[in-house]
Amino acid sequence: MILNRSDVKELYYISPIANMSSVLEHGILSHNLSLKLPHDSVAMEEIQDRRRNKRIPGTKKRLHDYANLYFDAHNPMLCKRQNMNNVICILRINNTVLDLPNVIVTDRNAACDFPRFCSVSDGLKIINKDTFCAILDTSSKFN
Repeated sequence: MILNRSDVKELYYISPIANMSSVLEHGILSHNLSLKLPHDSVAMEEIQDRRRNKRIPGTKKRLHDYANLYFDAHNPMLCKRQNMNNVICILRINNTVLDLPNVIVTDRNAACDFPRFCSVSDGLKIINKDTFCAILDTSSKFN
């Protein structure tokens, strides 16, 4: 069963609690933009190595030029980081972020092999509603 736009009530951003003052001041940043600021990370280095050189088809950008939001907060990354539950928070993001320009949707975690990258209108059609295994990547920064 495909995901309809009306099925997306909100999206989720996973971050260390220590970063919340920076998020409030600067917004949610891409990986590359966040490197310019002091911050904590929940990222797993081996996953970041896979994401580092991944390019977004149809653009000149790399995956690390996008901020990552999730359709499901209870995803594999959060499960892998259960030992950090006392320092992680999950922000609920308004679904209108899907209406911003240059939003890309994937049909699985973008660090996986062979994810499909699509516009929102095309991307929602390739996401299995029952698994919600997807990442939304938004260009640069948003508040």
